[in-house]
Amino acid sequence: MSSNKKARLRIVVDEREKRSMVPDALKELGANVEYAVLDVGDYLVYGNCCIERKSVDDLINSIYDARLFIQVDEMLKHYSRSVVIVEGSSEDIEGMDKPNVLYSALASLAVEYRVPVVYTPSYLHTALAIVALAKHCSSKEDAYREPLLKRIRKSKDGLLREQQLSIIASLPGIGSRLASRLLERFGSPINIFNASTADLARVEGIGYAKARKIRYALDTSISSKFTRHNLLDDYTDATDVRNG
Repeated sequence: MSSNKKARLRIVVDEREKRSMVPDALKELGANVEYAVLDVGDYLVYGNCCIERKSVDDLINSIYDARLFIQVDEMLKHYSRSVVIVEGSSEDIEGMDKPNVLYSALASLAVEYRVPVVYTPSYLHTALAIVALAKHCSSKEDAYREPLLKRIRKSKDGLLREQQLSIIASLPGIGSRLASRLLERFGSPINIFNASTADLARVEGIGYAKARKIRYALDTSISSKFTRHNLLDDYTDATDVRNG
């Protein structure tokens, strides 16, 4: 038996994934799990492949606040292969008030970003999917080599910009791309928040209707009985999320 066959498949796992039970399942499947603090993604496998794991709830929340697209942008920037795994029950999706928002975002991942989305019902199936991806992302000889762990160092300015983009992208109908345009146009989040409807509407991709939604979200006081999802459901539609 060759040394490659004796070796165990190696997978680098983000430290924050320890409590998910997926790493333990990977070990049970015979993988050699190595922990590290990853700046991008949750799992790295050989073949320059980065995997982001999301529960259904986290997926939905990350679509509304645009974290999903910011994370995918970073994955594509640093890795040649990127995959999103969605773990959970379909009942969580069926209970959504506006499932078209979810499917529009997933369509954007598939068509515009060309990032595949893999669905799994449990942590054990997630582990099985990661092992399968690890083997398919590399040749038979490469499958048992050390995964490519990149040192992605972000400057203080880079971290600040990421925080600012995350804040801006949480506005109704504003995804990572429009957030970047707004920041370039106005220079800072506070300038965006203070901008008039007319000034916001002049930014490419915003328009008057979307500018009104932004100003409404910033200017309107709501009682505690309303949740973040109530506001976003009223003023975010599938086209907004996709085009953002």
